[in-house]
Amino acid sequence: MRLPEPWPKGWEGHREAQVLRGLALTPAERLRWLEETMATMRRWVGRARQADGAAARAGPGGAE
Repeated sequence: MRLPEPWPKGWEGHREAQVLRGLALTPAERLRWLEETMATMRRWVGRARQADGAAARAGPGGAE
């Protein structure tokens, strides 16, 4: 078994690796990735606001 190559260091190297990884996908794989990502984002919408509201209701110190 061959070990995967390590990710390049630095912002530009990482961005380029991500782009090349995406280009290696077939159109069907890209569509599946997009659908899964959109479903995840829909589940996450509003979670930060919900957590922030709970902290505000708890008052100072965070205890309810």
